[in-house]
Amino acid sequence: MLVVYFVFIVVAAWCFKRFASDSSQFINGGASMPWWMAGATAFMTQFSAWTFTGAAGKAYVDGAAVLALFWGNALGFFVACRFFAARYRKLRVETSMEVIRLRFGKPTERLFTWLQLPLSTLTAAIWLNGLAYILSAVTGYDRVATLVVTGMVITFISTSGGAWTVNATNVIQLVLILAITLVTGAYALYLADGPTGIVERFPVDFWLGADMRLSSIMLMWVALIMTQQVLSTNNAISCYRFLMTRTEREAQRAAFLAGALFIVGPVMWFIPPWVVAMQGVDLSAHYPQLGDQANNAAYLYFVEQAMPPATIGLTLAAMVAATVAPMSTALNRNAGIFLRNVYQRASHGEPHLVRVGRIATLANGTLATLVGWWMAEQEGLGFFDLVMMISSMLLLPLSIPSMLAVVVRRTPDWAGWSTVLVGGGVSLVFFFGFDPAYMADWLGLERLTAREAGDLRFALTVLAQLMVTGGYFFMTGRWYGRTGSAERRRQLGRFFSNMCRPLRPEEIARVNPAQARQLGSLLLGLTVLLLPLLGLAEQGAALWLHAAIVLTVGAAGFALRYLASAGAGRAGKRSAAGQGRMG
Repeated sequence: MLVVYFVFIVVAAWCFKRFASDSSQFINGGASMPWWMAGATAFMTQFSAWTFTGAAGKAYVDGAAVLALFWGNALGFFVACRFFAARYRKLRVETSMEVIRLRFGKPTERLFTWLQLPLSTLTAAIWLNGLAYILSAVTGYDRVATLVVTGMVITFISTSGGAWTVNATNVIQLVLILAITLVTGAYALYLADGPTGIVERFPVDFWLGADMRLSSIMLMWVALIMTQQVLSTNNAISCYRFLMTRTEREAQRAAFLAGALFIVGPVMWFIPPWVVAMQGVDLSAHYPQLGDQANNAAYLYFVEQAMPPATIGLTLAAMVAATVAPMSTALNRNAGIFLRNVYQRASHGEPHLVRVGRIATLANGTLATLVGWWMAEQEGLGFFDLVMMISSMLLLPLSIPSMLAVVVRRTPDWAGWSTVLVGGGVSLVFFFGFDPAYMADWLGLERLTAREAGDLRFALTVLAQLMVTGGYFFMTGRWYGRTGSAERRRQLGRFFSNMCRPLRPEEIARVNPAQARQLGSLLLGLTVLLLPLLGLAEQGAALWLHAAIVLTVGAAGFALRYLASAGAGRAGKRSAAGQGRMG
């Protein structure tokens, strides 16, 4: 099943290669992506296979706490729908670094560019490593070989057609993940006798989790992790999700779709590991090869033990899909930044730029794979804690000024790069100079557990970033007008006025129903490939579960075909009306 899926997704990427006709199409689809495709990408880029390994392990141990991370994404996208998505789209740019340049000038753009590229490569390596870790544990394949093959496939998808292949495959992978995980989650909920069965029979307090005695620490962690996710989804670095849509209204619809999916999806994802914990399963006994990371196999244990045998292949394919989507999007985003913000010159023609974009994607994908290879050789890496550390200590100092950039007008250009430096200093202080154990007496405890110390360190790091780093950014407003030229202030005025100026009809790309039609056909082809599952299933629950997965994928394929036909019909009517007016 994994081989078939890899082949299918490569074929799907090849089918969309022809749409990358110039560098703009390669970078962001020429700002002509339909809202549902942009929304699927926005959703898929916020999680990876780590969700079904490291985060599932967190759910297995600590119950409902892990939902805060994903519901923070939902809150962030709803905030984007209300305020940020349309404003970013109306800036009329192609890459996130163009927003930084317009707001803060070239020096800050260079700093953000040369920090963002290696950080996103490191994050992609973590995604790859997490996927290879669990695939090798279940299949017995060599971990490094699995990592390299997966990295090569993802790099090919991103290189072949840029934004169109990335976003088209994201839609396919979204449908596959939802079909598998919603059916699996619903069946796990049925076996647990409903939500009350999970809450009442969970081995520790379902809401606080293991080794957490103070609800105040827990609530502080939840509030600040949700705040961090709002910053993550709405800062200028992440605005590429909305730049690819046709209109500001479609940018809002894409954000709303992603937010709605993050309300329902995570609950269904974590029901299986909750049920495994409820049953008192000792995962270290079943997966001794995983050592102290055995909890990361909680989701797969449920699939192996409770679902029909063939479902394990589908689940692994879903995990592959959950890594292909964010990593391929990151590679495409980095290629766009390299083209527009580092390499491009007026003398470069479009064929040359597309070729350089492909080379940049290939180099970035290869580097991410090599870094993932190095990480695979290290011992004792905890993926949940590693992701949390990178997000709070490395990404947050970039997120704060890049989000406030479109909220606060009266700050000088140097506020951008200097705020990043302040945030970096805060991170260093909390990483090397802060020991949460010092706060045990203040909290009325003899000592902190490992989880309490880790959650407290994370929460206080985020809080310090918000207060110190964010406060510094606001403070720089005192020097607005004392530095910089009058021309630069006029440029900033145009920047903020553009965010309130609606797109004109001539600035809006035409709808091309061919993408929806081709995606629908590919999903119907995937449905045909899934049909043998019905023959492999035994009678009873196995047959119904497989039928539900197959029917969900098929229904999505028919829906996209219908959407394409309806779009073509509306385009034809508008064309006829235009010809009538001309006559």
